[in-house]
Amino acid sequence: MPHDYEDLEQVVYPLARIGQAMRRAQNKAIDPTRQAILQQAAVKQQVRPSELAAELDLYPSSITRQTRSLEDDGLIAVEADPADRRSCLISLTEAGWDEVRTLTRIGLDRFADFMAEWDAEDVRTLGRLLTRLETSVDEAKRRTQRPGGRPWQQRTGGE
Repeated sequence: MPHDYEDLEQVVYPLARIGQAMRRAQNKAIDPTRQAILQQAAVKQQVRPSELAAELDLYPSSITRQTRSLEDDGLIAVEADPADRRSCLISLTEAGWDEVRTLTRIGLDRFADFMAEWDAEDVRTLGRLLTRLETSVDEAKRRTQRPGGRPWQQRTGGE
């Protein structure tokens, strides 16, 4: 039997509330943009500021300000991009990796508190379902994503 809006409400509303609570808790620990930059640098190993801005849906000036601060704090290294001399590549320093590991541990410890009464199989089941949801979200984004560029750039010669 297919799901209906009431079924979806039973998923969407708790996820929204959990997401809001996690963002509030996260914002108390570290600036969210700062943390997002560190996480992206950890995942991608080297990342351009323009990629960070696009991925995080932030203004390039915000990325520039935060990367300067992170570099000043010794958490990231910024090097010229050999493939594009107009840009640079951001990567984590050893101190940056330590910071990411610390933030991850804090987050996991907090989440362990949330799920203290759950048995291991329930935690694994939720993990599988959330991973499946994440994949579905990515697929839906790809289906609805508009092509880049301006409309005149999309037209072919026959139009």
